[in-house]
Amino acid sequence: MLQDIRKSSQGTAAKMVVGLIVVVFALFGVESIVGGIGGDPEAATVNGQEISQAEFLRAVEGKRRQILAQMGDKADPDLIDEGVLRSSVLEGMINEQVLVQDSDAKGLFVSEMAIDNYIRGIEQFQVDGQFNNERMQSLLRNAGLTLQSYRDSLKSQFVLGQARSGLIASAFVLDTEMDAIVALDRQARSFGMATVFKSDYVNSIVVTDEEVSAFYAQNKDDYKKPENVEVSYIVLDRAVLEESIELDVAALNKLYESEKQDYEGEEQRAASHILVKIDDDTSDEQALEKINDIQKKLQAGGSFESLAKEYSDDEGSAQSGGSLGLSPKGVYVSDFENALFSLSVGDVSMPIKTEFGYHLIRLDQIEANDVPSFDDMKEMLEARLLKQEVDELYAQLTERMSDITYSSPDLTEAAEVLGLEVKTLVGVSVDTKNELFSNRKIQKSLFSNELVVEKHNSELIEVADGKAVVFRVESYQKESVLPLESVKEKVRDYLKVGKASEFARSVGESFIERVKAGEAAAKVSENMGLNWKVYDDIRRDNIMLDRELITQTFTLSKDSVGQDGWLSLDMSDGDFSVVQLIKVTEGDSSSVSALEKSSISNMLGDTFGGGDYQVYQQVAIDLADIERRNKAK
Repeated sequence: MLQDIRKSSQGTAAKMVVGLIVVVFALFGVESIVGGIGGDPEAATVNGQEISQAEFLRAVEGKRRQILAQMGDKADPDLIDEGVLRSSVLEGMINEQVLVQDSDAKGLFVSEMAIDNYIRGIEQFQVDGQFNNERMQSLLRNAGLTLQSYRDSLKSQFVLGQARSGLIASAFVLDTEMDAIVALDRQARSFGMATVFKSDYVNSIVVTDEEVSAFYAQNKDDYKKPENVEVSYIVLDRAVLEESIELDVAALNKLYESEKQDYEGEEQRAASHILVKIDDDTSDEQALEKINDIQKKLQAGGSFESLAKEYSDDEGSAQSGGSLGLSPKGVYVSDFENALFSLSVGDVSMPIKTEFGYHLIRLDQIEANDVPSFDDMKEMLEARLLKQEVDELYAQLTERMSDITYSSPDLTEAAEVLGLEVKTLVGVSVDTKNELFSNRKIQKSLFSNELVVEKHNSELIEVADGKAVVFRVESYQKESVLPLESVKEKVRDYLKVGKASEFARSVGESFIERVKAGEAAAKVSENMGLNWKVYDDIRRDNIMLDRELITQTFTLSKDSVGQDGWLSLDMSDGDFSVVQLIKVTEGDSSSVSALEKSSISNMLGDTFGGGDYQVYQQVAIDLADIERRNKAK
């Protein structure tokens, strides 16, 4: 807690902000700070259509959650550039609004039935292969969405997809273009190749001390030791705490009794309903009249399932006869739930009004849970109780650790009170491989003025789930050039490899000169101890040979076959390859099957059409009247 106060209040900027607030309060009152907050300002407008600040902020938060989810277990919000995030989200929303307006102007639409059919087909909304309304509603709630907002989002995506698909589908490929592409794509090349390996020469290369010294003197910046610190630190590890806890039998029994009561009182009810919504098109009176008419049809012997399919406005359940599946208490809004849990199996309620409209509710089934024995639950109870006790102890000790280290001049007191060991580590830098001190959170504060100059203990930092660290900088070493003696052999090895690569190149160039002079490549290769080999009819998609080699070989002009078709290639690993182009065979479109031609045509059409759509999209954006508000930046 004390750490938080120090962290929040330190620094000139923080003091200036506090001072400014005090002055504003004194001169103008609280309303000057809070009075202007209200309404829903725009983040941007597109042709007069507003993108509200609330919509924008929801989109930003959604994108943030998506990015963090993609990061997985190593998710770190600090890695997200807030400015880039907000800017990219706003531009995306603006572009989407431009295209939505464009689609509306062209009369593009998607039917409600198509949206509902798509939703029912989403695998995540299914249980045992069948659409489940309860699962859908749960997933949407967890994502912060309502069914209507989700449907609107899908509708927008589908409508935009129509415009894009239409343009892409309109692209076409001429037969001459197809033949040219096939000839190029299926082209095969025959070539001879030899590789001169630097490793064959490294051990015979001599680098003198003078060369080492000269290179070191000219490249000292490459041999610097980064700024580094010596630290002392203590670690509170949740896993260690867990090993020290012995569970109390009485506590286990108490937990069982508590859990048993939940099982005894819990039941699930399967319900079906028919909903008549109250919305802009249907008033309260109209909805009530309609639900009463449906109730009369039921009382006259009508099928609940058939009436639900015909009249219910709940798209998620209507097609399954109004079925909502099994649910315990707490799932539905209170008025709906109270009515449901007052019914007997088979009964249908009177019209019930909720925030969604009027419902007729039928109770289909009651499923009560059997109470498991203590032995059946023992393993689960032990795990839960252990987690509870470890969580409590870890929370208490981390707060104690934070408070003690805040006020102590070193880590000794905290270590003694908490039974921890003060450890030390030297040479900690941005390049450290230590599991704790390579952590981004620690690295951010490692060289701060507060720790290095003012000699404070660090704040408590959770470097992993259940592992907290406090450290202090004992000494600081500036960035420095490593002495020659400590890097001498490293420099020598570097120069030897460089010289070996240069020699390999000279050998390869000598090989080319001899072959160009009229000697047979195979004989020259044998004479020089190389590995000349001819590869016949190699295509671009060959995966057996080095990718870099294939790419470079296909850059040679097909007119250079023979003595002019040589390629000298410095490979990325330092070896040197020589290639002679021997033959070029063009691809023959007549040998391509109809299925392959169709696939190539579709691929090219998608490529051309995609380019057309990007141009179309950019033109629409350029012609739109777009105004961005500063608040969205």
